[in-house]
Amino acid sequence: MPSEKGRVEIPMIMYEPHQDSYRQEPSAPEFCSQEGGYEYPSPPPYSYRETTTIEQPVYLVSQPPIIVAGIFSSKPTSTICPSCRQHITTQVTYRLGKLSFLLCTSLCMVGCCFGCCFVPLFVKIFKDADHYCPYCQFHIYRYKRL
Repeated sequence: MPSEKGRVEIPMIMYEPHQDSYRQEPSAPEFCSQEGGYEYPSPPPYSYRETTTIEQPVYLVSQPPIIVAGIFSSKPTSTICPSCRQHITTQVTYRLGKLSFLLCTSLCMVGCCFGCCFVPLFVKIFKDADHYCPYCQFHIYRYKRL
C-alpha cells in the first residue's frame, strides 16, 4: 500500500472519429466530370533549399540640372541637350504662330483676299521655330516671333 500512494494514475480517454452516415463528400457538378478530358495541372515541385537574394544597395547620384544657355533664334544653335547631356546643334522645325496668323488676317482686311493673304502661312520667316535635340528628339526651346 505505501507504494500505491506515491503513484498517481491519469485516466486516458481515446476518441475515435465518428462517421456520420448522413454526411456526403462534396463532389463536382455533373458538367465538370472527368470524362471531358480536363486534367488539373500538377503543382510546382517543392524545393527544400532556401533561396536567398542579396540586394545590392542602390546609389542615386543626382546630377545638377543643365540650364540651356544660348541665344536661340530661327536658325540651328549649338548647345548642350538637357536630356542626353551631349553637345549638339539643334534641329529646327517651323510651326505656325501668332505672327503668321496676324499678318494673314491683316492682309485679308487690307484687301489681299485673292491668295496673297496666305503668303505668311507658307514663309519660314513668319513662323515660330522649335529646337529639338537630333539624338534624343527632346524639345529644348520654342522661339516665338510674337
